[in-house]
Amino acid sequence: MCLAIPCKVVEIIEEDGEKYAIAEYKGVRQKAKLTLLDKEVKIGDYILIHTGYALEVLSEEDAKLSLEAWEELFNALKEMEE
Repeated sequence: MCLAIPCKVVEIIEEDGEKYAIAEYKGVRQKAKLTLLDKEVKIGDYILIHTGYALEVLSEEDAKLSLEAWEELFNALKEMEE
C-alpha cells in the first residue's frame, strides 16, 4: 500500500530540461517530477507525490485538512503502541 501525504513545495529546480519540485513534510524532503501536472506549481503549493512524480496540486485548505487527519492517525497509532 502506498500513502500520499501532502508535502509543501520549498524549491523548484530544473534538471536535463525537466522541472522538479523539492517538497517537504516534517523536515523530510523529496524530489518530485512535475511532468504529470497540467497546472504550474509554485513554492508554497502543496502536492501529492507517488513514486517520484507529483500527482496533484492541493489547495492549502485541503492540504491542511488532510495533514490534520494524518496527525490524528499517527497519534492514535502511537497511543496503541504505548
